[in-house]
Amino acid sequence: MSVADDRRHLIDDIIALAERETLRVPPMMGEEWLTIDLTMSQFKVLLLVQEEGPLRVSEIAAALGVSQAVVTGVTDRLVHRDLIERVGDPHDRRVVICKLTGEGEQLTRRLSRAGMERGRQLLEVMTAAELLQLKETFEMASRVLERVKHKLGAEAESRESASAL
Repeated sequence: MSVADDRRHLIDDIIALAERETLRVPPMMGEEWLTIDLTMSQFKVLLLVQEEGPLRVSEIAAALGVSQAVVTGVTDRLVHRDLIERVGDPHDRRVVICKLTGEGEQLTRRLSRAGMERGRQLLEVMTAAELLQLKETFEMASRVLERVKHKLGAEAESRESASAL
């Protein structure tokens, strides 16, 4: 078996393990996460705006890889639920900016705290050696993600350069 075959089998094994274990995660997530009544699209918009701060509809659409019409529909529902508000851009009256309302901020903070607390509870059952190994694994994953981000950024720049020609 070649090195490429070994890598492919390792990747397949990791994906199979992740899929199997992912099915076991929802019951461990905690009630706070299981009781939110949001679609995945609404949840993604909330998390994006919480992470990035106020964003234009076009920025949300680009980040999520969907049309502005889709984002408008999703944000309409979030505005109706008082989780997002739309405000005008003081520099360009044609632009609409979406930002979290107080209720939206409270919800994202509650979910974040609940997730962190649940994570802490799960980590408490690990030995010191397991915690060290997990920390090292997360550090390695962080380095890999940086390489992926760099590669994707270079590919995007290459595509933009090619399309400009």
